[in-house]
Amino acid sequence: MKHYAIERIIEVPENVTAKLTPIRGGKTVQIKGPKGKLVRTFERLKVYISLSNKKFLIQSFFGNKAEASMVGTITGHISNMIKGVTEGFTYKVRVITSHFPATVEVQKNTVFVKNLYGRRDPIRIPYDKSVAITVKGDMVSMTGIDIEKVSQTAARLAEATRLRGRQSKDPTVFQDGLYVVYP
Repeated sequence: MKHYAIERIIEVPENVTAKLTPIRGGKTVQIKGPKGKLVRTFERLKVYISLSNKKFLIQSFFGNKAEASMVGTITGHISNMIKGVTEGFTYKVRVITSHFPATVEVQKNTVFVKNLYGRRDPIRIPYDKSVAITVKGDMVSMTGIDIEKVSQTAARLAEATRLRGRQSKDPTVFQDGLYVVYP
């Protein structure tokens, strides 16, 4: 089914500067705000993106379902970039232990989870240096301006502590691990 015309408008706040640069086969969006600067490249576009008077205009004319959904996807990415440089993003992960007391430590660009399930070697989880991680008791907080990097760090922490394969146990009895509690 063809869609006649789909368009979305995103207004850029006063304290944020936006720049749109054409590249071969796409566009590069640069957003700069009080918390920092984010750059994202959209390649192989079948939609039209323009910036004028601090307003992004994303359009698709006579597009199919994939092109219509691309309008919403690009709108979401640019909105998240604007929110990131103005407010930032925070994810929280809770350390839940019942059998062995686990600890979480942050050193350089690596998170160490020690003594989880009684393991002697720590679980090492690398993360991007643009994400700030703080540990208070059983809560691990991750903050940053790029939602993808912050959420990916939280997901890595939760996924690295799951038991799989031969080591898997009954999840109703062994509920130890790191769980994302506040996206």
